[in-house]
Amino acid sequence: MRTSVEGTVAAGYDPVAEAFARSLSEAGSETAQVCVHVAGEPVVDLYSGAPGAIEVVFSAAKGATAACANLLVQRGLLDLDARVADYWPAYGVRGKESTLVRWVLSHQAGVLAPRERLTMDDLADWDRVAAALAAQTPAWEPGTAYGYHAQSFGWLVGELVRRVDGRSLGAFFQEELARPAGADFWIGLPEAQEARVVEVVAEEPPLPPGTDPASVDLSSFFGPHHLDAFTLGGAVPEDAVTAAADRRYRAAELGASGGVTDGRGLSRLYRLLLDVFTPATVEDILRPETDGADLVLSSPAMTVEQVFGRGFEVSPPTGAPAGVRAFGHSGAGGTVAFADPDRRVAFGYATTRLVPGPPGMDPRAAALVEAVYAALDSVTG
Repeated sequence: MRTSVEGTVAAGYDPVAEAFARSLSEAGSETAQVCVHVAGEPVVDLYSGAPGAIEVVFSAAKGATAACANLLVQRGLLDLDARVADYWPAYGVRGKESTLVRWVLSHQAGVLAPRERLTMDDLADWDRVAAALAAQTPAWEPGTAYGYHAQSFGWLVGELVRRVDGRSLGAFFQEELARPAGADFWIGLPEAQEARVVEVVAEEPPLPPGTDPASVDLSSFFGPHHLDAFTLGGAVPEDAVTAAADRRYRAAELGASGGVTDGRGLSRLYRLLLDVFTPATVEDILRPETDGADLVLSSPAMTVEQVFGRGFEVSPPTGAPAGVRAFGHSGAGGTVAFADPDRRVAFGYATTRLVPGPPGMDPRAAALVEAVYAALDSVTG
């Protein structure tokens, strides 16, 4: 039996509620939320499962981290075309001397994991991890290619934030963005919020009937950089469910993968960004900075292409009509969050039921996005 849907929907947006109800499993075991703002006003605010619950939203945290850096750029405090070493001298070694700030934001730095083997306990020691990454030789010549910095993005961008502003990434985000947005959203979850956390669960990938999952060889789907990038060289469990279940993971300021919030927090963040970012900043963010194959996510079995602009994913969200321009970031297993500056839409969807699939292409989220734009067209004529 599906979990009941609670919350509010503005007139004309009932199709979104219907799509959300269809997204829930027959088992009714997940907690999920979808929240949408249009022109600053909430038009959808729905949840299933535990009220007030928050969960790890994985790489949707990258959008929050990118927002921090872009705010500093807009204030004239961080120069995208300056060298990283101008702010962080220790970084300028082993082929990284000329790495630009914009390359770090667009996954072109090539610094995926430290040579030094780290553990989960080390995640709490920001200085140690940052120093280990600064000493690393890049996996490719910076600025010549891109590959998804699944874990290191948070430290590379976060250290720039810290060196420019003085506050840690988590503190800067909380004080400058999360609180002003009214968003229950943390990079580094306080102990006092732990009681609200609901654990995520993962569905097995679909296999032909009678197939033993243990017999399936997935090695061809992972490129040579994949494991290091996603585990920070072994510090983070490869399995997302195992990582998210560990208090150490939630407590650390993991600006690439450890954000904790809900659908409402995601939507409220992007609603604020539509107001805080100037039109010039938005246009710069929407300008693609990557092209071609992602060197981390691509493999012998498939080529993956992503489009990043100043830290955000800038491809149109799956399910949106042709021509939609948006910036945001998805997260493992289904989370999707973005802002559409032309139609003033802020969207956030989070779920504890992780479904395997390509990043940002979860069919549940796509159906919700499609319903939002259909309703918006109907309401606005």
